[in-house]
Amino acid sequence: MIDLVVYGDFNCPFSALASERVDELERRGIATVEWRAVEHDRGIPAAGVEISGDVAQMLTDELAQIRGLLDRGEPDRLQLPIRQVNTRLAITRYAGAPNESRPELRHEIFASHWQRAERIDDAVVLDDLGAGPANNVAAEEWRAAWQAATDPIVPVLVLPDGYVSRGLGALARLAGLLA
Repeated sequence: MIDLVVYGDFNCPFSALASERVDELERRGIATVEWRAVEHDRGIPAAGVEISGDVAQMLTDELAQIRGLLDRGEPDRLQLPIRQVNTRLAITRYAGAPNESRPELRHEIFASHWQRAERIDDAVVLDDLGAGPANNVAAEEWRAAWQAATDPIVPVLVLPDGYVSRGLGALARLAGLLA
């Protein structure tokens, strides 16, 4: 079993695919993964942005690209959300969850946003998902480590030897571990 670190943002569809692959790696006993949630785009306002126009087209294109990256047997679960959310609250609440609860919570936050169009920037939704109390210190530590490791892109995969793989390369490496 190998130990991996993955950085991803809940509003990024590429991170959502990385999360699905991480779920499968852990389910098969291939790897243990420390998922560190980071806010990739701090420019998204606290209220989020309705998805329309250029944002809708960008996300539609990204979802089409992701569908092209799916390996045989990988489910196509991602749907265009209603809003592009500011993920700061979801990240700090995820960081406050007990370590043993994080894999399921990560899965549920991604599913909530990308499959059920729920507001993961809403404290009540996060409560219902089992998120912990906000832990700003851990979230900022994750962000600092992510920024020190690479250009600000998600997902990022850190291998046991410290090698950093980012973006589509990270997704390909995760898929390769499942092959």
